[in-house]
Amino acid sequence: MRGTLFSALAAGAVLSTTLIAGPAAAGSTCADAPRAPVVTGAVFSEPVGGDAEAIVRRLCDLVHQTPAGARIQIAHFVMSGTVGAQFADELVGAHRRGVDVQIILDGDTRGATVAGRLAAALGTDRTDGSWLHVCTGPMSGGTAACIGDKGQHNKFYLFTRTGRATDVVVQSSANLTDLNSTTYWNNAVVLTGNRRLHAAYASYFADLAAERKNLDYDRVVQTGGPGGSVRAHFLPTTGPDPVVESLAGISCRGGTTIRVGMSEWDTYRIAIPERLRALAARGCTVQVVAGIMDDEVAQVLRSPGIDLRVLGSGSALPGRVHSKYLLIEGRHDGRRVYTGSHNYNETSLRRNDETLLRLDDRDLFRQYVANFETMRAATAPA
Repeated sequence: MRGTLFSALAAGAVLSTTLIAGPAAAGSTCADAPRAPVVTGAVFSEPVGGDAEAIVRRLCDLVHQTPAGARIQIAHFVMSGTVGAQFADELVGAHRRGVDVQIILDGDTRGATVAGRLAAALGTDRTDGSWLHVCTGPMSGGTAACIGDKGQHNKFYLFTRTGRATDVVVQSSANLTDLNSTTYWNNAVVLTGNRRLHAAYASYFADLAAERKNLDYDRVVQTGGPGGSVRAHFLPTTGPDPVVESLAGISCRGGTTIRVGMSEWDTYRIAIPERLRALAARGCTVQVVAGIMDDEVAQVLRSPGIDLRVLGSGSALPGRVHSKYLLIEGRHDGRRVYTGSHNYNETSLRRNDETLLRLDDRDLFRQYVANFETMRAATAPA
């Protein structure tokens, strides 16, 4: 996007520091974030029956608890509006107290104001301890990826230390925007003390920053963890659909329940709803809370045996599902959470910079099921 703020940032230009807003104002979501122990667990933004600002509040708390000499790395799609500006100010404050703050943003023009704030304070020289990098694209539909050819759609946060925890990875579905913090249903998972997982994300972060273009990036890293194994799948890929592959291994024997809370579905990946339909016909319990769907997808998901509900209204309550998760539970199929930034559409699979995370942790699974039931209760069957 030549001739814009974003091309200037990508070229390494540093904006005037007069763009920085200063510390977050008293009474703001970030300034009022309560301090909490940094432990493994899930956080949910629930605009009905819960806290719509829970995720941004938790992220701000993690930034507050990051000490001088530690490092924060963030790969994010859009930061905009009041929420994005407040979070940016917290990052600037961390940088000023001696934290290395490194940020990668999509070239989406909606984030131009916040990107300007961050560039002014952190600079854009990646040889420094703190910096901002905006993906150069090429631009496609108003967005610009670093590895793929569409968008840098990731939403993850890495902390070498925060509170008493080290090697902290936060994988979220939420953009840091006002809409995401008022009426969107989102999730984030905080994973602590997993050095190998942190290193895998940091390696992917480095490839994003270097813009190592590759439409078949398709990198999978699996690690152990206190609650069970963790698998991170970094995209894009030209290979098989990993969601279809995950569903293909389900037996339905002994009673299996599949729950899906998914923001965007398109016909390119019709194999996912078709697989859900086949599993429902074989006796699996299939429950779906969907957001934006192509008509062909909606037709399949309205098949007998699938409990379909829709949260796609956006700014009006009960809001829109913006989470991107799949929950599998069965006697023979275990308990698994699949979450991340990854929508069930072509761009998330083939063109975007994305992360799909699999968690085998019973405590996390129970937290996600509780969120799914809250979300499902907020709307009627489609």
